[in-house]
Amino acid sequence: MLMISLIIIFVASGLLSVSTIFIKKKGVLYFSLSALSLMAIIICGILSANYQNNFGGFSIILIISFVPLFLSFFELKPKEIVKEEGVEEENVEEKTDEKINGKKKKLNLSKAFQESEGRIFESIAFTASSFLVAFAGLYLGKETPFGLLMGIPFAIIGLFLTMLRKNHNPFDLLSNSLNFMSVGFLLGQVLAVVVYSFALPNILYSLSLLVLSGYILATTFTKERRINIILFVALLLLCITIIFF
Repeated sequence: MLMISLIIIFVASGLLSVSTIFIKKKGVLYFSLSALSLMAIIICGILSANYQNNFGGFSIILIISFVPLFLSFFELKPKEIVKEEGVEEENVEEKTDEKINGKKKKLNLSKAFQESEGRIFESIAFTASSFLVAFAGLYLGKETPFGLLMGIPFAIIGLFLTMLRKNHNPFDLLSNSLNFMSVGFLLGQVLAVVVYSFALPNILYSLSLLVLSGYILATTFTKERRINIILFVALLLLCITIIFF
């Protein structure tokens, strides 16, 4: 009976994930389907752990790592804020020259956010989720912080790449740095896990991390957001890893 339930939830998660490709990004329907797909995948993780009666640290951390990704579905586009608001802020700046030391920095920070690509919360979600996924890899591979430490040089690479694109917006710099840090966590842990063993769980785990890394990089360099199917594939692979762990 549990096997049947597991198959049904995997199929349902797959169908929900595929449906997001055909829905326009903007709108309540897309957000609802994406959130519902992630909820179904979380249930997949729980049933996968229950199938082998394996609610250990590896399974629990992986399931928890899915939760921050809900934040990545929120669409924030500061650049689309009405121009009149920008004009009002400029007028306020002109009128507050006498209080320049106290309020101008706040106004500039607000303006910087409005001019950013609005991906800061998405990047925070990626960082939190990737760290937890990579941390779970300590149960599969060699217990070394090498994988997690790889996030630091990758974050520096992301910072410089963003500056080379002539984008010096502080929010975009932070966002891209966090994205690359996430990729560093994942790729570093792939190496640690594969070197330790070529067992099936290690291979599935490494493959899922590579797919997840590809998704994060894709969202960093493209504005196309109807590619969540890649994210869902990576998460379903992690659920399968739990089964064979």
